[in-house]
Amino acid sequence: MIYQCNGCNKTTFETTCPTCTVSAAPPSAGLTPQYLTPLDPSFYPDFQYQSKGLLKDLLGKKKEQAQLNDLLNSVLRKYAELKKPYFTNFIHTTRSQGGTYDDNVLPGARIDGVYSERELFREVLIRQGFNELEGFPALLDKLLLTTTFNSAYTGFSRELSRHVKPSLRETLASWIEEAGTNFRTNLSLFFYFLWENDIQYPEVEYNQQAVNTAGLSLLPQQKIQSFLKHCEIIHFDILVERLTSQLEHFNPNRFVTMYLVDAMDGFQFEAFLVEIFQTIGYDVKETKKTADQGADLFVTRFGKNTVIQAKNYSGSVGNSAVQQAISAKAFYGCDEAMVVTNSYYTKSAKELASSASVRLIDRGELQNYLDDYNQKIIEQFELEATE
Repeated sequence: MIYQCNGCNKTTFETTCPTCTVSAAPPSAGLTPQYLTPLDPSFYPDFQYQSKGLLKDLLGKKKEQAQLNDLLNSVLRKYAELKKPYFTNFIHTTRSQGGTYDDNVLPGARIDGVYSERELFREVLIRQGFNELEGFPALLDKLLLTTTFNSAYTGFSRELSRHVKPSLRETLASWIEEAGTNFRTNLSLFFYFLWENDIQYPEVEYNQQAVNTAGLSLLPQQKIQSFLKHCEIIHFDILVERLTSQLEHFNPNRFVTMYLVDAMDGFQFEAFLVEIFQTIGYDVKETKKTADQGADLFVTRFGKNTVIQAKNYSGSVGNSAVQQAISAKAFYGCDEAMVVTNSYYTKSAKELASSASVRLIDRGELQNYLDDYNQKIIEQFELEATE
């Protein structure tokens, strides 16, 4: 089984995160010690028999395991029935992503009349027959984490499928060239994708017993580390080749620097962002310049619609830009909201964005976009030269 550590977001075949040093989760969260989320909910420790000593194991293991299996089968059946649309749509529409459910909160109405999104969602599921959530409320957070992980893996799979080549090195190089340093986070997920789709390379040998056995790794951690070193070499070569190409083909009249961005007015900045996002692979739609309800442009990729608020500022960007993005996301029914600036954000703007799941692109990240944009210009220049 493959897991994602919610402390560092890395994926792993291990039952504990090999690199994360996050302290144990609070008891109310009901999560595994290092926040590990399995892609398959049947691999949560709650559904695995925990040894109670030799004598008690001999007397009670079969009975308790049978009870666990009955609970697991019931939960998995109901989860499969309700995953679409309930779980999947909830993770795309909720404002809160962390596992913070309080076991002491009972289902139903209360005298204070204040309910979290999780409480209301749990009631929706209970009324749909998911009665296990009444006695095991932390299960909801675990299933939501798994749903989120599954959703991310679906997008990852669509993207990675475009990079499959005849050899492992070619596949890794194609993937790393587009994904950048994300290979450090998702290398285990990369190999899980190859295994799941029966894409075989002689360098990779899987432990097939791990498919149905908790605690066994599909690939040993030592092998992952070996492949990681190989990926670092590939990434280093890509960076060197890019710099070589830039030095050979640099044309200051075609390249865009951050200083040119700073000199743009608001409309020029919005128009330039259209070019930026189109160049790096997004479908882009501009809004009307009046009555845009806080939206400057819309971008789409991997089926997700994102509304963008553009702010070309000389000072720090505050709460109002984030509030405009939140309003635009709700008004247009987008999946995500983003604010892009050539400057930086105030502390309060960051806090508001974090609570509302609005992505903030500041000067540093915009520079990364500019680097990608300029690299595409180089590639186009080279293509034109060969033709």
